[in-house]
Amino acid sequence: MRENHIRILCSVLKVELVYESEDGSMMPFFDAVDESILMHSADLRMQLRNGISGQTFPFMFRADEDCWFASLHADSGILYMGPMCHQRLTAAQRRRMYHTYGINEQDIPQLPVFSLPEIRNMVLLTNSMLENVSLENEELLQLNRIIKEDERTVRQEQIKIVLSEEAQNDDDAYRHGFGDEKRLMQAIREGNAAEAVRLAEKMDADSGRLSEDFVRHRRNLAIVGIALCARAAIDGGIAPESAYRISGYYIMKCDTAQDPAFMLHYRNRAIEELTGRVAEIRTKSTGSMYVARATDYIRKHYREDIRVEKIADTLEISKGYLSHLYHRETGTTLQDCITETRVRRAAELLLYSRQTLSEIAAYVNFPNQSYFTKMFRKIMGMTPLVYRRQNAVREIALPEPE
Repeated sequence: MRENHIRILCSVLKVELVYESEDGSMMPFFDAVDESILMHSADLRMQLRNGISGQTFPFMFRADEDCWFASLHADSGILYMGPMCHQRLTAAQRRRMYHTYGINEQDIPQLPVFSLPEIRNMVLLTNSMLENVSLENEELLQLNRIIKEDERTVRQEQIKIVLSEEAQNDDDAYRHGFGDEKRLMQAIREGNAAEAVRLAEKMDADSGRLSEDFVRHRRNLAIVGIALCARAAIDGGIAPESAYRISGYYIMKCDTAQDPAFMLHYRNRAIEELTGRVAEIRTKSTGSMYVARATDYIRKHYREDIRVEKIADTLEISKGYLSHLYHRETGTTLQDCITETRVRRAAELLLYSRQTLSEIAAYVNFPNQSYFTKMFRKIMGMTPLVYRRQNAVREIALPEPE
């Protein structure tokens, strides 16, 4: 077994790797051994060992809190991987998971989060290095029964649904016309909120079933509608970040609502807000659209090393033309906007975090604390320390430090 390669892999993947030999001796490839679930829980290792027994491909196991572990053949022993979290865990969830495996630490650090394809690829990469063989991406999930459907099963279920609808003589109500959907998207692109809502409500009665449960059907219908409308709004000129922020809010509201009437209300509110933003943009000049998109870019990337050239390239216009438009519309420069965005964000951190001045300066991407203080004083009229003292929010529940 190439121990050095596995140690490098462990560092790159940010996941714990533990080798267990035939005689039961353990070899971790990371430092925090005392907090390791794999090192601490013999029951978990036995579960992973039993899972891979009798099969030649890696074994994947989904534990509580949506965290994954894997076991792979390695020489005459087994290499364990995990935990690989599929969602961000709260401090309580982390403690609960670790307590399940007999670790009673209270201050459990945040764990990196991976999508299922990323978890799959990490296991495939590790297996490829150990066995010098490769599996197809979906093959690993199929073999571990994580994805149990195959093409034949999917096709059978599709036919079953069609036959059921035919038996109910439900052809006419199966789907709204594609023309209706195109007209709705066009109304959003044109900023016509009233027409967009009218068309959406007209289509509601003609939409095919998205679930056997009526409430779930209405929730799915609302969420799909909001997502489609967000794409149309982006086509209409809204910055993607703004469209996703609006649609994400209303999708979350639909997801938690239990009354279909509220789901319809949130869907319509999303359409109105998205379409209203499009209408605002259409009343402005082309220059204003570029200014709005440049401002959105700065708000999204303020922690990075932003260059005017990069913003201009993203908008597909020249640096000089963008700088001219921005100064004409706002009376300031793009660099002023970058600096002020960073300072305003720093001001929030001064009030709502326990970070030091140097940590905040680094977080919002000022080169040093001295320059940060100079710019903060220029924009806010006082030093960061004075601002924190004068505006400190008392007895506020601060988020747990990561």
